[in-house]
Amino acid sequence: MTFEIEFHRCSENDIEALAKVSQQFYPEHYSHIWKNGDTSFYVNLSFTTAAFKKNIESENIIYFLIQKSDKVLGLLKLRKHQELVGYTKTEALQLEKIYLLSEATGLGIGTFALDFTKNLAKELNKKIIWLDVMTTSPALQFYKKLGFKTISYYNLDYSGLKDGYREMQRMILSIL
Repeated sequence: MTFEIEFHRCSENDIEALAKVSQQFYPEHYSHIWKNGDTSFYVNLSFTTAAFKKNIESENIIYFLIQKSDKVLGLLKLRKHQELVGYTKTEALQLEKIYLLSEATGLGIGTFALDFTKNLAKELNKKIIWLDVMTTSPALQFYKKLGFKTISYYNLDYSGLKDGYREMQRMILSIL
């Protein structure tokens, strides 16, 4: 399966595709954490064409569409140079988002995406990759299995988010 997966580095030409897949996968996975199943707060914050345009214009942010043939299965958002307590921005890469459509989960694509991210981090001479994940997310166990370690906790303060889903964990992975 993994040899068929491609990571297409996005440009302004891909904004519509990013918005379309995001507005599909986010409600598939996260409507249960929002009051009344209303994901619009976060979708409007992160997954509009305007939000993608602003991010793509940043030199520090890279988006990749995760694809199999011409089918978009998800996205990967990285911040190439993002400092973290104890690490400078030249030492740390942030894996800000990795999302897959429901149909693409459980097929090894997430592991392949993490390998892709680790290889990019090595090319950029990074010491660590870091990310934030909800404590209640099934992805937490996935990240632990791949060697990420929790270094801190904090709570989200998003309007409409159910109380049991506010805790986040910040995790790091050393790059050897």
